[in-house]
Amino acid sequence: MKVSKLSALVALLLSNTVLAESYQSFSTLSYSHSRYTSNMPAYDLYSKSDTDAVALYSKYYFDERQTLGPLNEFAYINTISNLYVLVANSNTEVSSAYKSRDSNSDSSDNSIAIGGQWIINNFIFGVNYSYYKSEGKWTDSYFSDGNEISYDNSSSYYAAEIGYLISDDLVISAHYNDGGDGDDYFSYSSSYNWQLSGMDYIGFSYNVDEDFDVHQLSSKYFFGIAEQSYIVLGGGYTLDNRDVVFVDDYWSVNASYYYNDSTSVSVTYSDNDFYSLGASYFISNHYSVQLGYNSVANNKDENDFDGYYLSFSAQF
Repeated sequence: MKVSKLSALVALLLSNTVLAESYQSFSTLSYSHSRYTSNMPAYDLYSKSDTDAVALYSKYYFDERQTLGPLNEFAYINTISNLYVLVANSNTEVSSAYKSRDSNSDSSDNSIAIGGQWIINNFIFGVNYSYYKSEGKWTDSYFSDGNEISYDNSSSYYAAEIGYLISDDLVISAHYNDGGDGDDYFSYSSSYNWQLSGMDYIGFSYNVDEDFDVHQLSSKYFFGIAEQSYIVLGGGYTLDNRDVVFVDDYWSVNASYYYNDSTSVSVTYSDNDFYSLGASYFISNHYSVQLGYNSVANNKDENDFDGYYLSFSAQF
């Protein structure tokens, strides 16, 4: 009898089975700083910009969501009704020189988004309202003879979703956006979860616009490698058939390693020479901090971009 109990305990510890935590509310306060420079001597043009952004995002589910082991990993397909709100602000300073003439601008952008999903009898009904306000001033010695030009614009749009959960592992949806001041449009999406042993899975998602010109395919592979250690591999590819200048196909890959349920590091790389490095640490089962760095260098166009972010999250 003692041997049997010991064997069961060893099997539990050596397997990747965990006692999952459950949460209903998630909130994140984030700050980011980004810097962009462009140097094109052939056109006698140089410019640089700095942007600081702050955002607060909160989401509430009407039932508990169970973790898959790591405290920030959950089922690939959500089946629980929810509400969310996002408030964000960013401030940008730009300076440039064109043919020895200077230009400077300061801008501030504010946005708020409110929405949610109601899931009833496997049907999904989603709504979203977003409001944007942008204001700033611009001084240019080339076009405006040094006079200050100011602007104050605002816009809003509504979006809706209707979908159906064929099962907990397969969902299809149609999305509508009124376009704000532009044209309205539809898009369609589907996601499939291929459940493997234990908590391991491979998820696939597909999105397409109403004209079937832009196809987006992404995948995520979550699996355990040891007791409380996990790896996440992901990737995406966008096939863009629109006849638009400077638009091309796009791919990206990413990976995360969880040292334990509370600590992870991640890396992302895409075909435009963009890369990012990040880390996440849970101070307790309810509070975590995240930080990261991202950069892209385009030697052909002599453009450089880099930035960093910090965030604090709470989940209950």
